[in-house]
Amino acid sequence: MSGVATGGARPAGDETVRIREYRPGDEEGILDCYNRIFPTPDGRIPPRTRAHFDWKFRRNPTGRVQHVVAEHAAEGIIGGYAGIPVRVWAEQREQLAAQGVDLMVLPRWRRHGPRPGLFVYLGWKYHELFCGAGEGKVLFTYGWPIPAWRMGQRYLGYLNIRDWDFLFRETAVPGFTPRSVPVGLEVRQVQRYGADVDALFAALRPGMGLALIRDARYLNWRYAERPDHSYRLYECRDASGALRGVCVYTLSDFLHPHTAFLVDWLAPAHDHDAAAAMVGALEHQAVADRANALAAIFNQVDPRFLAFQRLGFLVQGTPYFVVLASFKYDTLYYREQWYYTMGDSDLI
Repeated sequence: MSGVATGGARPAGDETVRIREYRPGDEEGILDCYNRIFPTPDGRIPPRTRAHFDWKFRRNPTGRVQHVVAEHAAEGIIGGYAGIPVRVWAEQREQLAAQGVDLMVLPRWRRHGPRPGLFVYLGWKYHELFCGAGEGKVLFTYGWPIPAWRMGQRYLGYLNIRDWDFLFRETAVPGFTPRSVPVGLEVRQVQRYGADVDALFAALRPGMGLALIRDARYLNWRYAERPDHSYRLYECRDASGALRGVCVYTLSDFLHPHTAFLVDWLAPAHDHDAAAAMVGALEHQAVADRANALAAIFNQVDPRFLAFQRLGFLVQGTPYFVVLASFKYDTLYYREQWYYTMGDSDLI
């Protein structure tokens, strides 16, 4: 892939910094590095806890830790390049991808060593260890840009795939009334998802070109088991008890204060009654929470993007866009085939 190279253990000529794979015992050093860079005074980005680290990296459903660190002989861990490995459905079989997260170098080390700098050497090492088209390798890494986006584009093969556009309904305006649930359907909140979610995803996946595998194992890990954020998990069932769809809701100040988010969604694209039922339940919850709006994200070519507009959602652009480094497919494949929601990110 253009722009991707293989890096050595350390920048050439520098014996004080070693770039290597994560090993058990690095956790506190990684957390210290993260918490010296990212937390914001307003709490928008909180300090990273050990519980969050263990949930995200050590207990994710793949059972893999994909982390590269830059270690200084005297100062310990001064940078990192991490991914959350995820199981994806692609080419009608299970494969691997990874969301790039916590890409970091302490400020005084960012220009250390030979060009193009530690950030790129960390990325090269990550690609060397974990990425490629072979079995057990990551087919692509994806994320939402950091200030080093241009450097990633030049040296790590980052591709700009799509803008992130919000679908939203203002729920705090005078006269707003949540829609009713269609007759014959029930939407209820649950603590965790069960095996029938596995069956629902299995029924839908033949029509999905590319998607994270949204089975109970993944959804429960992502939402029910996260230690530092609360989500509401919903199921939609018909009168026979059959599962028609699931969705996940939360509140966040992401981009706009006190916004309700439809974080995840799994239902047939043309089951309009199930869609109306679940949206109605989330509208009722958004009103109860006095949220300013209910927002969602889908790929713009996905039929749900238009279906939600027919349900009264408007479209608003955001400063965010999806980027990735691909080790097999071209840009058009991701633009056309990728089914994603806001839950594919770790932003909410």
